Amino acid sequence: MHRVPVVIAIYVTIALASTAFAQEPPPVTSLQSLMDQLEKNNPEIRAARFRFEAATKRPSQVGALPEPKLTLANVGVGHPFSRLNVSEFAYRGIGLAQEIPFPGKLGLAAEEARREADSERQNYRSIVLDKASQLKTAYYDWYFATKSIEIMTKNRDLLDRLEQIARARYAVGKGIQPDVLKAQVEVSGLVQQLEVLEQKKLLTEARIRSLLNSELPLGRPADIQQTPMPLKLESILQMVEAQSPRLQSEQAMVQSRAVGIDRARKEYRPDFNVAFQWQHTASQFPDYYMATAEIKLPVYFGRKQRLGVEEAEARFQEARENYKAAHQDLVFAAKDKYFTAMTSEKLLALFQSGIIPQSSTALESALSGYEVGNVDFLTLLNNAITLLNYEMQYYQELTKHEQALAELEPLVGVELVASRP
Repeated sequence: MHRVPVVIAIYVTIALASTAFAQEPPPVTSLQSLMDQLEKNNPEIRAARFRFEAATKRPSQVGALPEPKLTLANVGVGHPFSRLNVSEFAYRGIGLAQEIPFPGKLGLAAEEARREADSERQNYRSIVLDKASQLKTAYYDWYFATKSIEIMTKNRDLLDRLEQIARARYAVGKGIQPDVLKAQVEVSGLVQQLEVLEQKKLLTEARIRSLLNSELPLGRPADIQQTPMPLKLESILQMVEAQSPRLQSEQAMVQSRAVGIDRARKEYRPDFNVAFQWQHTASQFPDYYMATAEIKLPVYFGRKQRLGVEEAEARFQEARENYKAAHQDLVFAAKDKYFTAMTSEKLLALFQSGIIPQSSTALESALSGYEVGNVDFLTLLNNAITLLNYEMQYYQELTKHEQALAELEPLVGVELVASRP
């Protein structure tokens, strides 16, 4: 006579043995080890850094005087035996000429370039934080896929064993065939979900490698812990106003464009050119010096300077609108991520304090009842599937919570989720 408790005990023993002899898991790849490689390997970060470095070279260039001109003159002078050498108009000369912009033009040009460099510096910070956020988000997706595969595999093994128990009971006349078929269907469904999760895991690993611009081998993600939301919504919005690199980049561009208007108005003022020349004549006249001064008259101001001012004003308005649009986007995104994180915190508390412990207790009770024949197989199966779903939902909410905090970081300009596990 077959006893169900004995059968269950056998399969539990098999499960423990298979776990004991399972292949050693791959090494852990921590988030911090990936973050250490991001800034030096990511092409977009490197490009932004070079763009910022290039922008810092502009103020000195545009603030410097134009290059002076060296003048060499050889008028009416031929070879040593030429009659041109005895002409009273023959002379040789050497001189220097320097263009001098109207006072204030160069200073405004340098100031405008410095503001643009400030904008590029903040843009570089924004890209670093954004890529770090993307890497953390991908890492948490990778963690969820890996954890889901572990849970699915564990539950598939459990359902395999329940299906074998149902088959054994059916073989001795204590069960029914629909129990066996139902268990087989559930096992097949888990196999299909495992294939989808394996694909998702491969995609997240590819995303991580893409961000790092590297084909480094990845082991398995470290376990993550829930990070409490450290800020209130009011504090987050204040930090967006004061610290967001993207908003500060747009603000610096507004300031640069404002200086550009002043610089364009200065173009109404004339520029100057001064020259000094020494001349040596071929006759009895002594050497002499000549100094000249020129004034560039902006007589075509209706077609040049006036339109230049209008262009600068239009660019200033464009920068202001870009600032407003960035501000609106950042405020909305900050609220969205904050509410997502807070909702996840509430759900995680429910899972931890009630749902999962209760589901585990229900499954244990169903197993005990099934052993003595007080619970049918479908109830046992449904309890097992319910616990599986709740475990999956718990880790999904944990992932969403950590991702929301990570996506807040480029908005507020500070790290909210520690990289080290």
